[in-house]
Amino acid sequence: EDKEYLDLILNEGAKKPVDIDESSYEITLPEWFDEAKFKRAQQYFRNNFFAMFTAKLSGLIAILAVPTILDILIFTKQSGTSLTAYKRYIATIFHTLNWYLVELKPGSKSWSSIEKVRRGHVNVSNRSNKNNVGIISQKDMAITQFGFVGFIILKANLLGVQETREDMDALVHFWRTIGYLIGIEDKFNICTDKLETTIPRLQMVLSQILRPGLIAKRKEFLDMTRALVEGLWCFNPFLRTEVALYFTYRLADVPTYHYWDNENKNEQSRLESLKIIRSLCLQYRLILFCMISVHQILLNYALFRFYYNNQLHVSRFLITYFPYLAFYKFGIRHAYVRI
Repeated sequence: EDKEYLDLILNEGAKKPVDIDESSYEITLPEWFDEAKFKRAQQYFRNNFFAMFTAKLSGLIAILAVPTILDILIFTKQSGTSLTAYKRYIATIFHTLNWYLVELKPGSKSWSSIEKVRRGHVNVSNRSNKNNVGIISQKDMAITQFGFVGFIILKANLLGVQETREDMDALVHFWRTIGYLIGIEDKFNICTDKLETTIPRLQMVLSQILRPGLIAKRKEFLDMTRALVEGLWCFNPFLRTEVALYFTYRLADVPTYHYWDNENKNEQSRLESLKIIRSLCLQYRLILFCMISVHQILLNYALFRFYYNNQLHVSRFLITYFPYLAFYKFGIRHAYVRI
């Protein structure tokens, strides 16, 4: 069944656009929508804000390794420099926070956010298709779903996400709903009606699509990742491209990207990992150590989760009302992002 899903998105899903035009759809909640599950997922996010934010960052990096997604992003010219990436991905953060933090109902900020995102996808898909770049397909949208939820579910232990089966199942329902609302048909949706059937889909997309793309290290992918990280530096000044890449490759189980000695029993692979780490400057090695230690060790304790979650709330407040790092990097005129 998992192989069938992969074949479905790679063949039929790759040819089918999410939407053809804005008049071809109406945003309505699906008949299977469960409000209690959706709200449970929102609370789950609040409890794991910091860990899930990092998972989302690595997820965004991972999906940049998919050529069809990357080519459209290059075409839009909205992500290729640190400034354009800053505006695009801060807007993405704002949209995602609306979905996670605001009640989902017609007329709400989250509902308006979904409508805006869906309209944007239609416009970009039509323009890119006219220029022979390709469409925003059901396949690409399903893979993009992985970017938002995949690592949270598959690598909760490495991220410090506190998991229960019920919370994870609610998170699957949340992203199944969001996927539906932004135009993903149920058969292409990477999130199914339950956790147990979603995990194999996530694993298949990671192993067969994302990991090979990450290993390929296409130049355009590395350039776009650098722009993304340098743009989001204004949100988190500890971000460094090389560190974010290593962290992402480790989450994606890319060979030779391990950290602790007990992660890899293959001596050759362990030595290769050590070689890559030692190629980083001392500052980057320290940041990587802190990043992995915070997520894999400290976030298992409520006090540290409280601290780091609130640190992100402060960052959110500053980037919204007083983005002083963006003032410094891009100037006041470009610093404020609104959606």
